[in-house]
Amino acid sequence: MRLYSYHICASLLAGLLACAPAEPDVQPPGTSKATGISDVSRGDITGFVTLCDEFGVTKSKSDSMIVSLEGLQTAFPVRTRPEGRFVIANAYAGRYNLSYNKPDYGNYKLIGIQHSGSIQTIVPSVTIWERPKTAPSNLAVTVDGLKLVLSGLSTPIQPVGTVPEKQRRIRIFFGRDEKVSQLNYVTTLDQTIIPPGGTGAFAAKLLADDLLAFKPGDRVYAIAYGITAFENAYDDPDTKQKLYTGINPVPSNVVSFVLP
Repeated sequence: MRLYSYHICASLLAGLLACAPAEPDVQPPGTSKATGISDVSRGDITGFVTLCDEFGVTKSKSDSMIVSLEGLQTAFPVRTRPEGRFVIANAYAGRYNLSYNKPDYGNYKLIGIQHSGSIQTIVPSVTIWERPKTAPSNLAVTVDGLKLVLSGLSTPIQPVGTVPEKQRRIRIFFGRDEKVSQLNYVTTLDQTIIPPGGTGAFAAKLLADDLLAFKPGDRVYAIAYGITAFENAYDDPDTKQKLYTGINPVPSNVVSFVLP
C-alpha cells in the first residue's frame, strides 16, 4: 500500500513539474537585455562649446549656453562655464540627444549620444555662431526659359571692401505651399553672398534643373533668411529634415513661381 501511494505521489509531482511554466531569463535589476547596460548606472557627460559672433570671431567667453539631455523628456539642464566646458553629472545610462540653447544664438543638437553610465562620456566639441543681423526683404523671382533669378534687398548694408569671410549671406528655402520656412521646406541650395556696398541688393541665379525635388509645372514657393557664413546643421530624427541654425528668425516675404 505504501509503495502504491509513493508511485501515485511521484506521478502527480512529475505532472505538476511538466506543466509548470519555464523559468524566465532573469536579468539583474535595471539591465537591458539588448545592450547589457544597466539602466540604473550613472555617470557624467561632459563637453565643450565655443561661441562665436555672426562672422566666426570667437567670443572671449563661452558661458551660459544651456546644455540639456533629450530622451523621454528634456532633463539635466546645465550651463557652460566661461571656458565653454559643461558637465552633466550623474546622468542615467541611455541614448540621448544633446540640446544647446542660448538667447541670440542658433539652437543646436547632437543626435544619438550613447552614454554607458559606467564611465564618463565625452561628447564632440561644438562651435555655435551668434544669430546674424542680416534681414532680407522684397524677394522677387523672374523666370526666363529654364533660368531663374531670385532677387531682393537686405540690411544692414556693409561698406565696400568688406572681406569675403565677413560678407553677409542669405539662404533660400523652397517648398510646396505658402507656409514654406526654414523648418518646413522641400529643398534648399547653397548660400547667396550679398555684395557689400550699393543698396544691399542680392540675386540668386539658378536653373530649373537645380530644383530636382520638383517637377516641371509644379508651383514652387520660396523664402529667404539671413544666415551665418559658417553654418551648424543637423538631421532632425523626428522630421527627417536637415535643420539649419544661426538663422535670423525674421524672413523675407514668400514668392511663388511655376517651375519651367
